[in-house]
Amino acid sequence: MTRKIQVMRYYYGKQREQFSLTEDTYEGWSMLAAESGRFSFVLDDNAQENRIAEFGELVFCPPGHTLRRLALEPISFHFAEFTLSGRWTLPDKVRIKDVGRLSSTFRYLQEQQEEDLSDQLREDVQHLFEDLLFMAYREQLTAQQKRSGTIDPLMNQAAAYIETQALEHELSLKGVALTLGLSSSQLTRRFQAVYGMSPVRYATKIRLSRARLLLAETPDTLDAIAEQCGFQNAFYFSRVFSQHMQISPSAYRRTFRV
Repeated sequence: MTRKIQVMRYYYGKQREQFSLTEDTYEGWSMLAAESGRFSFVLDDNAQENRIAEFGELVFCPPGHTLRRLALEPISFHFAEFTLSGRWTLPDKVRIKDVGRLSSTFRYLQEQQEEDLSDQLREDVQHLFEDLLFMAYREQLTAQQKRSGTIDPLMNQAAAYIETQALEHELSLKGVALTLGLSSSQLTRRFQAVYGMSPVRYATKIRLSRARLLLAETPDTLDAIAEQCGFQNAFYFSRVFSQHMQISPSAYRRTFRV
C-alpha cells in the first residue's frame, strides 16, 4: 500500500441519541465508524435502500458525494475526512475481522480527541489512521481476490507464516522463500502483487504494531520490547521505529501510555 494518505480532520463523537447532522457533503474522502450502537446510511440520492453499519464496520464516502446517516440507537462514533493520492477506490462499507486491533486503534484515536492537537499529536493521528486504512485495504484486497478468483494460496501461506514468525529473530526473506520452495525474488514479486508490499515490509508492520502495544501498555524496557518484537537490539529497534513512525519509541510511550 504505497498511496499517500493525509488526514484533514478527525472527530470522536461521544455517546448521543442522534448525529448532529443527518447528511453532509465532503471535499475529501470521509469515514464514519460506530464505536457503539448502530446507524443506517446511504450515499447520495440513489435508489438503494438504507444500509446498516455497526462496530467493526467502516463506512467510506468518496469526495463530493453526500453521506446520509441516522442513528438507530444511542451511538458513539469516529469520523474522519482525508485525502488519498494515487489510484485507490475504497468500498462504501468494509468489515474488519481483526476487532482487537481495531478496538486498540479506536482507543488511541479517542485519546487524541481529548488533547489539543499539536503538530506531534497530528502526526500520531495520522499514523493511527493509516493503520486503520491498512486494515480496510487488506479486507478489500481479500474480497477482490475471492471475487476475481486470483487468490494466490501460496502467498496466503507466506503471509500466515510471516505473521506467526515475525516476532522471532530468525525470520528472514531467504528462510521464508526456502520454506515455500521459491527464490527470494519470486517470493517478493508474488507477495507484492497480492499484498501491495514486500514480505519484509509486511513483517516490519507486524513487529511495529506489536511494539506500539507494548510501549503503550507495559513498563518493559526498549531492550525487552526489541527482544519480544524480533529486533536485533534496542538501537536497531529505535532506528526502525523512528523511521517508520516519525517519532521515537520513548516519545511514543509518553504520548500513548495508558
